[in-house]
Amino acid sequence: MSATGYLQTCEACEHEFRAGSRLVGKRVLCPFCLRPMTIAAPPMIEDPLSGQELAGCKLIRRLGTGSLGVVYEAEQHKVERRVAMKMLSSKAAADERIVERFQREAKLCAQIQHANVVGIYDFGFDRNVHYLTMEYVNGTTMSALIDESGRMPLQHSGRLMLQVARALEHVHSLGIVHRDIKPANILVNSQGVAKLADLGLAKKVDLGPNDQQRLITMQGMVLGSPAYMPPEQIQNAREVTKAADIYALGATFYHALTGAPPFDGVSGLEVMTKVLRDQTPPVERLAPGLPKGVAELITRMLDKDPAKRPQDASTVIIQLEDILYNLSRSSAPAPAKPKRTGFRLLVCVLLLANVALWLFLLARWGQLPGVAAILRSWGLPS
Repeated sequence: MSATGYLQTCEACEHEFRAGSRLVGKRVLCPFCLRPMTIAAPPMIEDPLSGQELAGCKLIRRLGTGSLGVVYEAEQHKVERRVAMKMLSSKAAADERIVERFQREAKLCAQIQHANVVGIYDFGFDRNVHYLTMEYVNGTTMSALIDESGRMPLQHSGRLMLQVARALEHVHSLGIVHRDIKPANILVNSQGVAKLADLGLAKKVDLGPNDQQRLITMQGMVLGSPAYMPPEQIQNAREVTKAADIYALGATFYHALTGAPPFDGVSGLEVMTKVLRDQTPPVERLAPGLPKGVAELITRMLDKDPAKRPQDASTVIIQLEDILYNLSRSSAPAPAKPKRTGFRLLVCVLLLANVALWLFLLARWGQLPGVAAILRSWGLPS
């Protein structure tokens, strides 16, 4: 959710997002539909909403747009802080189901207080606009980091994955399944702290049969991002468990280390068909030199059978901590050996003294007459 860089619009999915200036001219994947596109430096166009007031906030600049609305960086006057404001488009606001999902996102996020989850401050309706005020993350996204590096270093991506796993551990403890873990939904601030964002597709797993959730998960629709969705979510998004988030986290880790998601295609349907039918290309084949434990963890996380994946985020956390610990040990320089110059000098002096003593005794006993003569010439008794 960085305000730096240039606004880009994907021609395939029409999503708008900001890309860093270092990516200008580079071929990257759209963070939403994963279609290849070239980053350009578009001409500066005046934004009619910049400077406008909404719900006690002054809109500063547009951060991105999606199929349902737009996100702006804003200044909240009362507390004098930067925030991000998500606003529904007029078309989306005309759909009661979308409005309900939007409000549910705010209520779910309000339950979550965690250092690795984007915080929600407020939501409401002002000037005929449904809005959501949330924490502004001054930084970038994991998707942009992958674009910049091609393949992220294991230590860097592993640290980010560990933080997101901790966020999921907390979210799952509240009975919430995210359902849309992907690089574009992982924000990274200037201190390198990962923040899980966009709980618009999240669901409570302990809802009763009469809960309005049934109205929100629309019949016949696939909710999520195909490249990171497990088979069970493609088949029935309403019945997914936390195992779906484990899969998506594994797919994100795979993408970070290899530079490509586990499956791709020219359409969402093609990608979902591959997820259901094809075996995942081994991560170690696309990322040579990857430690065996990392490859094994990702392979388990991407198992098509939810029962064979790590059963919870806590298990993933333990394994990631072990991986990072072993990496830090292997990359740490060997401790310098203490200098022992004084000790060596003492040993040499003692050896010389011992040799001199033996020579002296032998000369005294007449065993070395030549030595005795040398000692007498030095004025020493023989």
